[in-house]
Amino acid sequence: MSETNTKNHIKILQCSDIHLDTPYTGLTAEKSEERRRVLRDSFLRMMQYVRDRGVDIVLMCGDIFDIKYATNTTAEVLIREFRNCPDATFVITPGKADYYENNPIYSSGRLPSNCHVMKDNYLSRVDLDELNVTVYGWAFTGPVMLENPLYDKKADDISRINIVAGYADLDGALNSTKCPISLEDLKNFGADYYAFGSRHEASEVMRLDGSYYGYSGSLECTGFENPGMGGANLIIIDVTDGALTTDIRKLTFGHLRFYTEEIDVTGVDAYNEIIKRISRLISDKKYGIETALRVELTGYLDPRFIVPETLDCEAFGLYSFDLIDKTLPLYGTEMLRRDMTVKGELFRNLLPMLNSENEEDRLVAARAFRVGLAALENRSIDF
Repeated sequence: MSETNTKNHIKILQCSDIHLDTPYTGLTAEKSEERRRVLRDSFLRMMQYVRDRGVDIVLMCGDIFDIKYATNTTAEVLIREFRNCPDATFVITPGKADYYENNPIYSSGRLPSNCHVMKDNYLSRVDLDELNVTVYGWAFTGPVMLENPLYDKKADDISRINIVAGYADLDGALNSTKCPISLEDLKNFGADYYAFGSRHEASEVMRLDGSYYGYSGSLECTGFENPGMGGANLIIIDVTDGALTTDIRKLTFGHLRFYTEEIDVTGVDAYNEIIKRISRLISDKKYGIETALRVELTGYLDPRFIVPETLDCEAFGLYSFDLIDKTLPLYGTEMLRRDMTVKGELFRNLLPMLNSENEEDRLVAARAFRVGLAALENRSIDF
């Protein structure tokens, strides 16, 4: 590192996969609009942090919004927030959902001068001489990118602090359409930090020789497939007598956290007991209004005990609650195994599927057996 740095304490914030204006398909119109509002609030919280904490560089590594659904309101929010942080430099590397080509927000010329948007699908650079920092990056120019912009490339000046930012599939499949890059490319290039986007779940920041790399994950958690609460990475670089030290911290700006929990209810024969076990779990884990919780019930139940699709769960005090029944009707079935009536025949015919290694087969067989048994016993059931 150069000993002539004009600033020896540099704060860099890495974020990605914000997906402003995403439509949240599968939700009601009201719930979808609420999620978009929450997402925008998380972005505003991040920008407030940039102002309050004196962040020098903000790396926005792709999918800041969904180009198909982006609104002029979103464009105005971005422009306003960038202008409100005049002491920070923003570097945007468009990704799959907000690719540069024909992008009305990035290519309009309306973004302020402290915002740099990469526009080419090959390696480009932004020099921040007052910080002795060079940020390298690239842009998706369409919804796919097969090129590897780091292949056979090296940092131009190792006396500077070199940062690489981009939307990429690090060590992904060779036929990846999301900019495949290998760890060997990172070693050969020789940057001090590699900031990546494209994966909604944050990764641990890893050390590679003398550098670091990592995914920040989504700013706001997008669903149950990405548990926890979204956020960003703060990279603090100190330069003393030419020696560089790096401190990396995980920041949380999200409003919602998504968790899936499993509860074994083997032998339970009352709805109140299920509610009691769910309530105990929520209390133990300290889940509250910011939590979207999915509970999967597992274990063996009496074939005649039916778990309702919904429970009276308003008292749980959660943002949302989903109940998934994965139980099997195999509790107390010894008599059915020997039953010579149609009931026993039904049970024995479905037993191989109920014991299948395939979960979908087991759940289909469980539903079929419960419905068939109810019909034979002249009972009505409501799934």
